[in-house]
Amino acid sequence: MMTMRLKYTKYSQLKIFLIVSFLVGATLCVVQSAHIFTPFDMALFRMDSLEGYQPIPLSVTVLIIMFHTLFPGIIILEEGVVKGMIYTVIAWFFYAVLIHSYSTAFHLFMPVSAPLIGTLAAIIRVLAWGSTVLEEEKNDIRNTFGHFVEPSIATLAIENPGLLKEDGVLKTVTVMFADLRGFTKLCRDIEPEQVIKMMRECFGKLISIARANDGVIDKLIGDSLMVVWGNPVERPDHAERAVEAALEMQAMMRNLRHRWQTRMGVKIDLGIGINTDQVVVGTIGSEEYCDYTVLGYGVNIASRIERGCPGGEICVSKKTMELLGGLYRCEAMGRFEYKNVRDKIEVFRVLQDRDQGENT
Repeated sequence: MMTMRLKYTKYSQLKIFLIVSFLVGATLCVVQSAHIFTPFDMALFRMDSLEGYQPIPLSVTVLIIMFHTLFPGIIILEEGVVKGMIYTVIAWFFYAVLIHSYSTAFHLFMPVSAPLIGTLAAIIRVLAWGSTVLEEEKNDIRNTFGHFVEPSIATLAIENPGLLKEDGVLKTVTVMFADLRGFTKLCRDIEPEQVIKMMRECFGKLISIARANDGVIDKLIGDSLMVVWGNPVERPDHAERAVEAALEMQAMMRNLRHRWQTRMGVKIDLGIGINTDQVVVGTIGSEEYCDYTVLGYGVNIASRIERGCPGGEICVSKKTMELLGGLYRCEAMGRFEYKNVRDKIEVFRVLQDRDQGENT
């Protein structure tokens, strides 16, 4: 047996749309049977009276009205707006030929106003409804992507389908790398289920703090987190926001570390490295798989600073420190050589509440 399969897959929503269309068509049939549209039809045909003309059977009238009320909506949903409108115009062309032929040869009076109203109502409804559904679908995609990629990047990709083909651009951003110290030992000493539970709790809090300070999660790399400030939304205070997030992260980690050490006897610290620099922003990969990220020398420096940062500390480059405008107390740690970095990098330690308490 041959079955027809619609292209449009949201059958529950389509069902509601068809039910409403059927009710609109039924209402037009009732109005037509009451001869309310007859004066308008006569005006369209420039007729003074119906003398010599016979109305078509009621059943045929109902079929005509229902067809013109349902067909435009279905065909636009199935074939798209352009093709749907073309098919609707073609349907009306043949109906006009049919009216002319039957009225001339058989003197039959056929309805025009009711089918025309049904067609216009269907087109208006389907276009408005389709726009709403499209926005809902975008929100569904955005919410789904939000669990795997940064919501701002998901929005950017949805609004710019050609993002993969765009060239990279240079932007000045602040990059943070945050890494858990003692994670390898943790994996050896704790059951895997408990490790995942602890990691989810820890990274859940770190990600929330980063986002609350307008940071964009670039990626999770094992037990490390990479966050970017200043892209895709440019912010003049990206360095300040990054350091503020880092301070909140370390304060959270002190509480979390104390709880974990008390309950499970494990000690984990967080090392944070931050650098501000000009980087390349864009998508890398292929049409099958790609990643929207930041690349360049400045990213490499942030990663190297983090690797050299002691657990529980926040280390920033001189470029980042200079953008803080004295809002945070920093202590010089010295100039360090890093792998694949040309020059020595001057690094500063951001003093936290615990440090300021010790110094008073």
